[in-house]
Amino acid sequence: MKKTFIILTIITLVSCKQTPPKKIEKQSFSISGTINGKYSGFIYLNYGQSKDSVKVKNNSFRFDGIVKNPIQGWLNLELDSNVAWLYVENSNIIVETNYEKGIQNGKPFNILKIKDIKGSHSADIQKEYKEFYQANQDKDNFKSLLYTKLKDFIAKNKKHPFSGTILGEIALINPILTKKELLQLYSKIDTTYQNKDDLEMFKMGIANLDEYGVGKSLLEFKLPNENNEQIAIKSILSKTTLVDFWASWCKPCRAKHPYLVDLKNKIDKDNFDIVSISIDEKKSDWIKAIEKDNLGWTNLLDINKEVSDKLGIQAIPFNYLIDENGIILGVNLSIEEIENVINEITSI
Repeated sequence: MKKTFIILTIITLVSCKQTPPKKIEKQSFSISGTINGKYSGFIYLNYGQSKDSVKVKNNSFRFDGIVKNPIQGWLNLELDSNVAWLYVENSNIIVETNYEKGIQNGKPFNILKIKDIKGSHSADIQKEYKEFYQANQDKDNFKSLLYTKLKDFIAKNKKHPFSGTILGEIALINPILTKKELLQLYSKIDTTYQNKDDLEMFKMGIANLDEYGVGKSLLEFKLPNENNEQIAIKSILSKTTLVDFWASWCKPCRAKHPYLVDLKNKIDKDNFDIVSISIDEKKSDWIKAIEKDNLGWTNLLDINKEVSDKLGIQAIPFNYLIDENGIILGVNLSIEEIENVINEITSI
């Protein structure tokens, strides 16, 4: 009897210690959405080679499907419309959007903006990264903080395509980390799950760091000013100079101009200068923007994008801070970073 009791007790203990069954991952996705605003046409979902559409009813819509791995996609309304980016993954995703009518190039334009996403791991990690960036980007040690953050972030999300997107943008569009740091981060991602365009951006960025990175000489070039005079960049260098690429149609570029004007007025003219290079296709638009934004420094026009293409610039605004010899001191720096570098130079 005792022996039977002991055996039963052991069986009971073993059964209590069994690990609970693993949570089965959802094998399909649903995207349930609401639209704040008066819209009752079709809404479209695009991801990979797949396209789907549904009629918006009572300000609501729903898409169902299956994806192998998280993939970047977008929502858009009937033409003409903008694109609202999101990741499609196998989960129950709830999307809240805002709708408004706009005008673009004199024609009606449907504007869709994502206000909130729930039930999406992809949206959660995007939010995590965005909040970190916004909270730390103005700190003096931001570069080291960013590198430390990305080492942990990518290690946890090495298969997620958002990791490749971050690296592609930091390498090419906003190259604030060194080539060595970027390559170390790249070694942590699983490239088989990344977007090919992001990987190509990364490779181009690394190549640019080799040729036009910090400590290298900026490309020598000549471009016309407002009077069609060909100006050689080396001929106007006599101090620390910001070479800023922009265009009249680029809202972030135009929004940055007042801060550049303030910076120019703030710093001793003997220590700092600015050269603005526009990639406008119409000279008249360029001239009007120069006058409206009060760009009282050297302005050049890269109308065929020959210089910006050689430098590998993929997005504007974009800048190089160079010394009087054309040596690059910084790439795509913020206003605060530009001021810090110049203050360091003048204090020596």
